[in-house]
Amino acid sequence: MFHASRKALVAWGLFWGLVASGAQGASLLSVAFDDPLGQYAAYHDEIALSLQAAGAEWMSLLDLGADTTLTVQVGFLSMPTASGASASASFDGSAAGISLYEQGAAAKLKTGIDVNGDDVDVRIYLGVDGYLQNELWFDPTPYNLMDDVVPTSQIDARSVFLHELGHALGFNGWRDDASGVLPASYASTYDALVGTLPGDSAGGLYFFGAAAQAVYGGPVPLTFGNYRHVGNAAGLVGDDLLLDLMNGVYFLQGRRYTVSELDLAILRDVGLASAVATVPEPETRWQMAVGLLMLAAARRWRMSRMRPV
Repeated sequence: MFHASRKALVAWGLFWGLVASGAQGASLLSVAFDDPLGQYAAYHDEIALSLQAAGAEWMSLLDLGADTTLTVQVGFLSMPTASGASASASFDGSAAGISLYEQGAAAKLKTGIDVNGDDVDVRIYLGVDGYLQNELWFDPTPYNLMDDVVPTSQIDARSVFLHELGHALGFNGWRDDASGVLPASYASTYDALVGTLPGDSAGGLYFFGAAAQAVYGGPVPLTFGNYRHVGNAAGLVGDDLLLDLMNGVYFLQGRRYTVSELDLAILRDVGLASAVATVPEPETRWQMAVGLLMLAAARRWRMSRMRPV
């Protein structure tokens, strides 16, 4: 096994970290668990590795100026699949009497300011009625997508974490899932760009962000009854988005999902203006992810050398 020297680790970590972050601030992701009795401790290491790999992919696609770390807390609930969201919201001005809020995790990545103090930045929950135990597959090498094939009977955990982090970064809001009506006088920056399409007899909701429309070719169909996602089932408007990472219909077994240009365009529209315009090839993404991983290791080693005075 190859063991890099500490000096080499720092040098390569800084080099690839600068590549991955566009020579600007590098953002990292740390994982904590809400599992007080340790019932699911056997899964902690696999969860953390896949989640950090998913975070590295997102960070490699966001040209951010803030050098910060997002803390993601993973909890376990009796539920069929998984869910995830930013733990806070950050005021982002107002329009037409509506107060706008962006996801707190996104605000922290952009500015380095933690709007909820010492609390975690993102909360992800995994279902434990068989979903975690039987359905999820944890890639032993999630930073190298070419080493292993997702079993045809399971769902790629790294892809699931990519999806849930997408909600934490921008795919979220407070509209009523059925009617699309806003509560009171506030909305998320995602909500502000969601509405109905005149003449659409189905009455679905669409995303009207300029960047997203440029990529998709028009208003983006959102999932019926679950508008924080894109696409709909076969035969319905938006069924061409069924394989998008942020689709709200299903995740296929045996398939890896990655961030799409549409996903990035939607994040640009909701306030992460630094999301890159073009998704790199898988090989380039892997180099970027490795760079962020090495940078994280280098940073942890430097911190270990510090002592209080």
